[in-house]
Amino acid sequence: MNCAQKQACLALVGLLILTLAAASGCAAAANPPGQVELSASEFDFGDIPNTGPVSHTFQVRNVGQGALEIAGVSTSCGCTTAEIGSRRLTPGGVTDLTVTFDPQAHGGATGYFMRQVYVRSNDPDTPEATLTIRVTVVEP
Repeated sequence: MNCAQKQACLALVGLLILTLAAASGCAAAANPPGQVELSASEFDFGDIPNTGPVSHTFQVRNVGQGALEIAGVSTSCGCTTAEIGSRRLTPGGVTDLTVTFDPQAHGGATGYFMRQVYVRSNDPDTPEATLTIRVTVVEP
């Protein structure tokens, strides 16, 4: 291979690298991530008897331009559970998040409790959205 052929080959390789880099940048821009929005960041169940669980349903919305992938839902205490309706939301999509607090998990203890629910997703700005629930457990 002579010098002119080597230069042409190197130029072609450089052009190919630039094309691939630009294409991957466009692909990332064409597939933006979702953006999570909870219908509430806090909720107070108020006074509840220590005899059984209470539940409330919230909405999780995708207000972003791409798909929102819910990686998981967890809580700060075993007395609280959370169930998500769908783990994948298209732009504008909505799903239910049902949160249940069970005072019997604390042996029927009374008093004020505050717990968190964590929703993990592919939202780069809010990878873990937090919902705080409050409840005052009383004797029936």
